[in-house]
Amino acid sequence: MLPQLAGQFNRFWSQQSGTQRLVFIVILALAFVLIPLFFVWASTPTYEVAFSGLTEEDAGKIVEQLSANNIPYKLRGVGTILVPSDQVYEVRLMMARQGLPHSGSVGFEIFSGNTLGMTEFSQRVNYQQAIEGELERTIGSLNAVQAVRVHIVIPEKTLLSSDQSPATASVTIMEKPGMSLDAAQVRAITHLVASSVEGLRPENVVVVDVHGNMLASGERAESGSLTAQTDTRRAAEMAAAAQLERKVQGILDKALGPNKSVVQASVILDWTQRETTRQSFDPTQSVVRSEQNIQEVYTTTNGSIEGVPGATTNLPPGGEASLGEGGGVAYNRSESVVNYEISQVQTHEIEAPGEIQRISLSVLVDGITDTQQIETLQSVIAAAAGIDEQRGDLIAVETLAFDHSFYENQVTEMEAAERQNLYFRIAEIAAGVILLALILWYVMRVLKNLRLASSEAWVPVMKPVSEMALPAGVAQYPSYSIGYDQLGAGVEGGMPHGLPAAGVTPQGLPVEAAPAPVPERKIPKIELPTLSPEYEQLQKTLDEVAENDPGSIAEAIQLWLAEDERRNG
Repeated sequence: MLPQLAGQFNRFWSQQSGTQRLVFIVILALAFVLIPLFFVWASTPTYEVAFSGLTEEDAGKIVEQLSANNIPYKLRGVGTILVPSDQVYEVRLMMARQGLPHSGSVGFEIFSGNTLGMTEFSQRVNYQQAIEGELERTIGSLNAVQAVRVHIVIPEKTLLSSDQSPATASVTIMEKPGMSLDAAQVRAITHLVASSVEGLRPENVVVVDVHGNMLASGERAESGSLTAQTDTRRAAEMAAAAQLERKVQGILDKALGPNKSVVQASVILDWTQRETTRQSFDPTQSVVRSEQNIQEVYTTTNGSIEGVPGATTNLPPGGEASLGEGGGVAYNRSESVVNYEISQVQTHEIEAPGEIQRISLSVLVDGITDTQQIETLQSVIAAAAGIDEQRGDLIAVETLAFDHSFYENQVTEMEAAERQNLYFRIAEIAAGVILLALILWYVMRVLKNLRLASSEAWVPVMKPVSEMALPAGVAQYPSYSIGYDQLGAGVEGGMPHGLPAAGVTPQGLPVEAAPAPVPERKIPKIELPTLSPEYEQLQKTLDEVAENDPGSIAEAIQLWLAEDERRNG
């Protein structure tokens, strides 16, 4: 079988031109290269991140577990592990059952295990670690926080409270890309940590980010540094200005449309803390505070007092003492004192810092030329922003033709890039389909040619050599005729064994001694199968050769007969 196929391929290869051979070799080379690459690409799974931010120890243990379970993985850096997309959640659950990664936050579940035999120091360390883990989980749940580490220092208690050191804490925060923590959120984190640890005060909590920026210095409010106070006040002013800008920008976007206006605001806050005491009097209104009445009355006579000396004699009239006869003196005095109070109002006021001192607002609108419309916008914006001219606030609304060329160019370039990428993808797909179709077409053509070359294309030829057609009845020769039944006895495999010599009958007798010709037998018509286009083309070629050069056909037939005689002899 193999030698026959090799021979057929050699015949096919010898019939091809140099260009066809080169094309065939190139196509086979591309097929050998692209088809394995296509199958490799189709069978390669997609990978997703299963773990990130791991320590080297945890990454090594997870890789060891993945290798033991025959799970494919990829490493991106040291702390990122990727696994096939359809196994991400399965791998995470499997690693969680193994307690990996260990570097994650550990909360109060640390006490779920056996604590028998643990010393008091170990219990205290585990408790501190549990508090730190719970705080990391809580702070990490904030929207702007990507990762967090918490460290707490709880000193041992002493007998004297004056010698007791305060508890302290430090928090390191990694913010999510494009997000940041404002002063209020940092202050909330410090109070959250302080409220979770016994004896910890908010001013003893230090908060920093991964870039080394101090978010909370841990200093007392009353002894805070001037820089910290300035940063806090500046942040408050910027927050107030941003809130004012958002409010005005929202009104303009609804009235004019997006990207039709620009708003910038500047807010200055008064950080002076004032304490005022006022006292006022109203002289028109009086109130009686006190009133006192005094009255004195007495009478004297010229007579003498008679009687026994002693207390009884000096008693009022009706007693034993009595005045003698003669004249006396009468005395009567009455006095009244009234004190009045003037109404008084006393007021004590404490003004907290942070009151708006001045607002400056500038607005630019795109392409508005109507003065009345500009004035309308200015009045609306002033009312929405709370502009007070008596306070010294400023507002400016102007119109200007915006330059949108940069954004238009950006949009055009993005659209062109998207179209180019789309064209490239379509071209790659089309090229792959066309290449695959060409390979299949050429392979099918090669297989078809090999099949045609392996089949027998010879047909019995019993007509005159000049005709070279398929047998349709009886082959005619100049001196005799042979019936189809006689033909079958001398044909093997569609080829005649031999032809009579010139002047000899098929029986081997001379023509002169041959019996009278036998009437020609009628041969039934045989329905031949329909030939393929290749056989029809071959038949036409043979007909043309037989008509133009019958001698070559005769020589070929004689060669075939001689070869058959050698085989039979």
